[in-house]
Amino acid sequence: MPVFNPPTDPDVRFVDPLDSGLGSRLGSHLQPLDRGRNVYKLTDGSYVEWQPVFADIAKVFYGGHETEVTDAEAAELTAAGYGDYIT
Repeated sequence: MPVFNPPTDPDVRFVDPLDSGLGSRLGSHLQPLDRGRNVYKLTDGSYVEWQPVFADIAKVFYGGHETEVTDAEAAELTAAGYGDYIT
């Protein structure tokens, strides 16, 4: 079965390096990491990466998680531009 791994944003800092608060000073020692983006399949068959407010969601592919998809879903994701993220 094909596996879908949603896109990620590289080198995301989780604290503001210019903030002088205690939490930011402690968090400044953390290395930047990749952050996964969620992909939402809407009931109309389209795919978006922003969480829709006024549209019905049919399925959510959570960022940072590999999800097994059917061949039909793999074809739909490829047509929506996510073919590079399917193995």
